Amino acid sequence: MEQLWEQIDKAKVLLADLTGKNPNVFYELGLAHADRKPVVFTSGAIDDVPFDLRHLRVIVYDIREPNWNLKLKISITAYLKSAKTEPDRSIPQPFRDMEVPTRP
Repeated sequence: MEQLWEQIDKAKVLLADLTGKNPNVFYELGLAHADRKPVVFTSGAIDDVPFDLRHLRVIVYDIREPNWNLKLKISITAYLKSAKTEPDRSIPQPFRDMEVPTRP
């Protein structure tokens, strides 16, 4: 856990693939939000994205589409750039307005 927290804390922006509703991903996502880190979401199905996260930017991809991987790469690159310049668009309330405690 300590190593996971250190990596999240050190990151400038994170990517979370919500495909399959993996509980570990959602736990780590909660840690990232608590630390006010911008997160870019991807998913192979919109139904895997919880309703309370759908208002944030989510890249939905379909591996059955031709060149899906290239489209995904282009979208992720654009979203990562945007997350760095407009991090509040990928941090939900109430975390957006919270102060992040300084660490010793």
